[in-house]
Amino acid sequence: MNRPLLLIATIIASLSGLPARAQDSAEALAQPEEGEAAELDLQSIRRFGERYGRFEVNIVWADPTRGRPEGLWPRRVRYAIDCEDETMTLAAVGVFDGAGQVQRTLVVPPGAADAVKPARGSTEHKWLRKACLF
Repeated sequence: MNRPLLLIATIIASLSGLPARAQDSAEALAQPEEGEAAELDLQSIRRFGERYGRFEVNIVWADPTRGRPEGLWPRRVRYAIDCEDETMTLAAVGVFDGAGQVQRTLVVPPGAADAVKPARGSTEHKWLRKACLF
């Protein structure tokens, strides 16, 4: 078997052990699904001077009437923020298994994601405002 084919087979075999949702893009994983709740982690807020900072959001299954669907795992999403422009940029997403062990971390390189200005009154805007108050 030639080396490139062996490498591809190894990668596919290693990915097959991951939950289905854990193989999605960082942008897809940062969005809560129906039945999930996203909550700002106040302990994660860090400011870098007056203008810049970061915070993290935990996404967990919150619908007690239904069990968590297969492949839908808890996630921790990190955003970089610009308080002066009131924008936020996806920086990273961590995917965890049911025991809380990290299964996958997706880091978004600087410049790879666009800064987004959340709509006034939206949940994301409230997170941004809280983080900028620190």
